[in-house]
Amino acid sequence: MAFLGSSPQPSTATHGRHMLLQPQKSQRLKWLAFGCVAMLLLVFGLGGFALARLRSNVHTAEMNVGELVGNLASGPLDILVIGSDTRSGNNAAYGDEADAESGARSDVMMLLQISEDRQMVNVVSFPRDLMVDIPKCTDAETGQVYAASEDTQINESLERGGPGCTVATISNITGVEIDHFMLVDFNAVKALSSVVGGVQVCVTEDIDDTYSGLKLEAGTSDVEGEQALAFLRSRHGFGDGSDTARIKAQQSFLSSLLRKVQSEGTLSNPSMLYRMAEAVTQNVTVDKGLTDLSTLVSVGSIFSTVDLSKVVFATVPNEPYVLDDNKLQLSTESEAFFTKLQKDESLVEPAATEETAEEDVDSLNYDVSVSVSNGSGVDDRGSALASDITDRGFKQTTVDENAAEYSTSSIVYPYGFEAEAQAVADIFGITTLTPSDQYIGIEVVVGSDLAEHDKVESQDAGIASGVTGQTADQVTCQQSFNY
Repeated sequence: MAFLGSSPQPSTATHGRHMLLQPQKSQRLKWLAFGCVAMLLLVFGLGGFALARLRSNVHTAEMNVGELVGNLASGPLDILVIGSDTRSGNNAAYGDEADAESGARSDVMMLLQISEDRQMVNVVSFPRDLMVDIPKCTDAETGQVYAASEDTQINESLERGGPGCTVATISNITGVEIDHFMLVDFNAVKALSSVVGGVQVCVTEDIDDTYSGLKLEAGTSDVEGEQALAFLRSRHGFGDGSDTARIKAQQSFLSSLLRKVQSEGTLSNPSMLYRMAEAVTQNVTVDKGLTDLSTLVSVGSIFSTVDLSKVVFATVPNEPYVLDDNKLQLSTESEAFFTKLQKDESLVEPAATEETAEEDVDSLNYDVSVSVSNGSGVDDRGSALASDITDRGFKQTTVDENAAEYSTSSIVYPYGFEAEAQAVADIFGITTLTPSDQYIGIEVVVGSDLAEHDKVESQDAGIASGVTGQTADQVTCQQSFNY
């Protein structure tokens, strides 16, 4: 294993992305489930009288409160989903008195982009500790002006004038004109997940996260209510304990949800739609334009028919922040990533051909260590596949044949070794790749999808180069640990 132990946390750890060593009684506990509720609402595309119910119940806020850069790209339908960590009102049960009095921050930010031809969907997540420039914003209710702020954690944008400031911040970062926003809190997660009868999730090992309350056995489970909320906000059970690992779990949850509602015909059931509308409308704030029934009908009809292989859940390309490796900054790949969004292009692209892969052979660092953990359930399978990695030219390969069983093969790699990790992934057709500063080498987790075949039976397309995430039709299992 190339995993490194967690380093001591600085005083800003409650806002950082690394795993805390012990549960903390913080007065600003961070919960990341809320933004997913808005995605669920959009996914269900409330129809008919359910839409009318939404329109009468939902709260609204101003859309334009921040200074925007010029020449923003438009064309697709862009909706920013924002999750608030507020503890006021109905959310007071999730924290103490100090939490209830604290200001809200945008701890979940997902840009939902529906292509102009309505055939593709990109859902882009922004880690809460991403360091960015926040523009000058004016609170529409109080008139208070917040000066522009450079190199500031992105989740602070919500408390600088409201959701419209987060909209302006992400518009300026991406170069994309955002049409609408949805701001939600977390009570709706419990009700909504129960309405649909639970959502199937998968974890590689048992989780007992006393911080979030998530308790799951290894393998697949259906989560709803409090456990659905705990799954979406758990920080200590997934990957290396970072925000990016938690985002991957959220992407997997939403993908599973989409598969379920499409396969069960939920989107065409008026009674079910009404129940879902009732579950969330008390917990949502949107811009005034998003209360328009035709807009919501349009969104709902898209999700009821869209090809799930063309729905991409992705995380904005990032790397450790140069001044504090507990935080993140945009990586060099982000420029090309944002260009795709500006040009209304899908983040799905054809898988690389063998000829394309060979072009980069000479530039790879073959001295990086590669560890193979056999979780396929088949004896000696790790050693058999490790030989393919050696044949590819990697000089330092080790094998652990006694790993826990996994359903999905995956790769975790250190920042700076994206090309090497992709080269290993191409050998086996692995599509789940995760960067981490907690590893000094590449780790390949061999799942049951490689138990009998030397290559994962994949679709014709994969996620674009430099992008981490998944398509909605991909069934993934989250790397986890018992916290």
